Amino acid sequence: MKALLAEPGFLAPSGTIGADISYLLAVVFTVLFLIAWGMAKKSQGTRHHKLILISMVSMIIYFVGYYYARSLGVLSFEGREGFGGPDDIYESIFKPVLITHLTLVVLGMILAFYMLSQGFRASKKVGGEYLLKDGELKVSPRKFKIVMFTIMGCWILMQVLLLATRENPLGASIAYALIFATVALVVSLEKLIEKLLPDGANRHRVLGRVTMVIYALILITSTATYLMLYYIYPLKS
Repeated sequence: MKALLAEPGFLAPSGTIGADISYLLAVVFTVLFLIAWGMAKKSQGTRHHKLILISMVSMIIYFVGYYYARSLGVLSFEGREGFGGPDDIYESIFKPVLITHLTLVVLGMILAFYMLSQGFRASKKVGGEYLLKDGELKVSPRKFKIVMFTIMGCWILMQVLLLATRENPLGASIAYALIFATVALVVSLEKLIEKLLPDGANRHRVLGRVTMVIYALILITSTATYLMLYYIYPLKS
């Protein structure tokens, strides 16, 4: 997989297949989310529900596969590999942008899972059409415990897979531990969210806007990273 992603790309002379596909999919997913958001604003609940479900599931599968193959973007912590610009540009511009991008990707993934779940919980089907339902929306203590134990189980499974498939899994293991810890933290914040936004329909609308802003920032930082790597400061052969 890594060898395929490193093959010469088709968008930039110095680009790679992995970088080109990653950038194009970032554009596609952002456009799909904007279309789905527009459907929601027009009260086209069912169309919004179907498009956002397909888009988010596809995005999650892609991100997990791509960032696993790329070791979760550890490029930003392994020196100047892939960047051909000056040291001061690397330290002051490129590295902060890349780290910001990776942070936003993690937040976007977490919100994707959360918004999918919250969307189902906050909606109802009336005459074949999905509509947001007003009223207080809470997670029962039993369901909360099940979700937390599920996150712990997934983390343990990932650690076992890393030990079985990698010779030196320490870096990836720490990265995944931080991701699952962040997910667990967000889930634990559900109780705070319930207090701040008790109404399920209003919560979905507010967090939906926040999610869209994050996805837009992911596209912006992805574009900036791509341009610096493969157009402005390509690695000289």
